[in-house]
Amino acid sequence: MADGKREVDELRTRIAEIDREILAALDRRAGAARRLGEMRRDLAPQLPVGDVASVRDLVARSTGEMPEAALRDIFREIFGACLALELPVKVAYVGLEGGPGYSAASGRFGAASNLLGVESAGAALDEVLRRRAEFAVVPFQTSIEGAVQSTISALLASDLRIAEMLDATCDLHLVGGTEAAADVEKVYATPGDHALCDRFLASREPPLAVVDVRSPRMACELAAKEPGAAAVANETFAAQFGLVVCQRSILDRVGDRVRYALVCPRPSGRTGQDLTSLVFTVGDAAGSLLDVLRVLAERGINLTNIESHPVRSEAWSYLFYVELAGHFTDRPLVTAFEEIKRRTRSFKVLGSYPVP
Repeated sequence: MADGKREVDELRTRIAEIDREILAALDRRAGAARRLGEMRRDLAPQLPVGDVASVRDLVARSTGEMPEAALRDIFREIFGACLALELPVKVAYVGLEGGPGYSAASGRFGAASNLLGVESAGAALDEVLRRRAEFAVVPFQTSIEGAVQSTISALLASDLRIAEMLDATCDLHLVGGTEAAADVEKVYATPGDHALCDRFLASREPPLAVVDVRSPRMACELAAKEPGAAAVANETFAAQFGLVVCQRSILDRVGDRVRYALVCPRPSGRTGQDLTSLVFTVGDAAGSLLDVLRVLAERGINLTNIESHPVRSEAWSYLFYVELAGHFTDRPLVTAFEEIKRRTRSFKVLGSYPVP
């Protein structure tokens, strides 16, 4: 028994030593990022092109002791926090502070970055076009409904390019001052989050008093101050207010995923593992779409996704959204696009970006 206790104490001491080593390494990482930011102060802000691939490579090098998903989240947090030191920029995102758009933006640029919430993708892109922000984070695709038409329309009306895709899981939790869900009597939530979790909130016995508020921030602030109160919020955001999860994953429909497009004036560089998004319309002649797809097939270009969406300004006309493997500067894509432009009514490359 004594030997077992001594071994436990030795392991805890070793863990504490490792934690200090991790802290020292993080301080060195942050210092290097800050110095890099100082060196690039007078240059146009540009995303580090290899961040996505670097995280993927680091996770692949793991021995497997740390769960892959957890390791990926840890490195994304580190990269985001250091990017805020290297690239202190203003980022416009769609939605409320604490919502999924905020989570996507803060996860990439760090919670300490200057983040601005706006109502629509068009408004976010306008902030960049007017040079009031350097980047925009906009909802681009959902696992249920596909590409977001309002975002596609906003991108078509601008010269901005997609530089990255940010993959996010839409999940909400009941968060409060303690982990005891049975102690919760009142819940603060935005009307939108209330609707997404209505089945869970209505099923509790005794009934919960649900109070609608303007934002997840307000919900968390009120829950943190009031005994017996909780909020509906994202776990990472709620932790900023000292709240913990009382009940995990309370969405009525669990598992939806959203991809956010990170948009900026400059196209992204080539990484070797890229995707390209484009849109086009074709004429009414039979086989018009097939002609376009044949151009891609003849050059061995892998089409990873294709969707059709109605053109709002023209009845019974459709816009095709396509995702391809490769970077828009790759020779096969360059020659394919030259040919496709001759076979379509309209054509536009929305951007190239690393495989998420």
